[in-house]
Amino acid sequence: MHTSLLLVGMLANQSISDSVIGQESVEQSESEASTGQSGNQKLESCIPARFKYVYRIGDFYILGTDERPRESDRETRQGKEVVLQAVRLFGSFLDANEDGKVDDPKLLQSLGNNFAFAIGSDRRLRPVEELIERKTGCYVISMKTDIWPFFPNWSGKRFPFNGIKDSMWRPESMNALWEECFHTITEGYRCCDENWSFGKKSRLGLLMAEDIAEGNYDIEKQNQLEDGDYDWATAVNEYVHQVWLVNQAGKSAALTKSQKQVLKLMQSTPGFPMKVNPNYPLDISIRVR
Repeated sequence: MHTSLLLVGMLANQSISDSVIGQESVEQSESEASTGQSGNQKLESCIPARFKYVYRIGDFYILGTDERPRESDRETRQGKEVVLQAVRLFGSFLDANEDGKVDDPKLLQSLGNNFAFAIGSDRRLRPVEELIERKTGCYVISMKTDIWPFFPNWSGKRFPFNGIKDSMWRPESMNALWEECFHTITEGYRCCDENWSFGKKSRLGLLMAEDIAEGNYDIEKQNQLEDGDYDWATAVNEYVHQVWLVNQAGKSAALTKSQKQVLKLMQSTPGFPMKVNPNYPLDISIRVR
């Protein structure tokens, strides 16, 4: 799901507290009532014991090991911190107005029916990704902490921007966790909203093709690096993410005409999270383990 290249950097140290995650049973009951879901026992049974941290929002699961991220702002970062920030990011994406309720229950249902999110090393994740998909039909989108950088203090705002030239563009010092969580949200939309198709003849696919034809955007460079395996749907999903990221940073004026149309689709989708709060203060998740 993740594209092959990410730029990395350094940010200031900051501990991630887990005080708003994994509350007591009363708060969990309130969370469960707000989502109207009771969990997916079949999926839970597929999660090995080495995945120490398992949360769910409705039937959408976020799971992770305690492996340290290889590339971060300091060597003492723990796997738990990545999981906790992922839970907050998904909380913010699903409850953008921060009223403690999921903004679009249809999106949450789509996520629960079709996906799970896993955090850990590629070696640990691959067997679990395959097992969960085989047993439940849910595709596992991952944050591979031995490959992609985790910079928890990244704000998504202060970076130089001269246009999105190709599919490999990322801001320096970017936190890869943002990208993987965002891709999961847009994949959820793809499965429940026909406007969010990533095919070549879809609205989003045609907008990216228009940018390519006008010389404003390139995916072939990345396709060559991936030996021809960089598929169109992945490219469109990345294109959408880049547009969202630029808008999140307050730099949308520099987008191309086609990219502004992508932004318009986001803005016209009810409940679509135009921004994310990595310090989302509420708890709409339930801790499973």
